[in-house]
This record gives sequence, C-alpha cells and structure tokens, in this order.
Amino acid sequence: MKVKRPGLVTFIVDLNFLNVFLLIVSFFPKPKFTEQFGFFFNPTPSFSEGIINILMIISLLTISYGLLKLKKWGYLLMIAYNLFFLILSMLFMLKQLGQSYNMPGFITSILGLMITFPSKRYFIKEKGSS
Repeated sequence: MKVKRPGLVTFIVDLNFLNVFLLIVSFFPKPKFTEQFGFFFNPTPSFSEGIINILMIISLLTISYGLLKLKKWGYLLMIAYNLFFLILSMLFMLKQLGQSYNMPGFITSILGLMITFPSKRYFIKEKGSS
C-alpha cells in the first residue's frame, strides 16, 4: 500500500518551490515585473551572488526531493538549512547592533523551523512498525 504524503509536508515543499522560483526570477531582473512586488534588484550583481543563488536553488531542490519522498535525510537537511540561516541572520543582527535589516530572514527561519518540527513523525519510523 502506498503511503499518502501528509499535507504539512506538501506545504513545506510548496514553500521551497516558491523560494526556488523567486531565486530563479532574481537571475533575470526585469524592473517593471519586480518593482510591482516591491523588489528592487541591483543591475550589476556580483559573481559570488550568482554562485550562492545557484547553490541555494540546488540545495532547496535536493531538500524538496527528500521531503517529497518522505526521507529522513530530507527532514534533517530542512532543519539544517533553517538553522544555518537562523544563525546567519542572528550574527548579522548582532553585527548591526540596533539596525535590524535582516529581520525577515530571522522570522522566516523561525517559521520554517516551527512548521518543520511537527512533521517529524512522518520521517522517523518507529521500531515496532514494518
């Protein structure tokens, strides 16, 4: 019998796919399209920013695949991804001291962890079940 994927896991994967889509859109900055949503891109992105975006796209797609297949490594990678960006945004906020420019990253990471932790039961198999 095939196990049906829970709605919570599907929601997490959908958010990852939305994030991937927005990262791909950021590669092709069209001022008219992005400005209507409040996004303003620097017309001269650096080389390292493009590499980081590509690595984020690959990592999010890998995490999403693991979550879709209900693999334990997908769950652990999702937690590691959110913890990494939580620590990164906390360090950035401490560096700024009072000027919290990266507050959305902090909030997004906290929300991601709050959504991911309750889905643990779908990835960790009990020893008694077959």
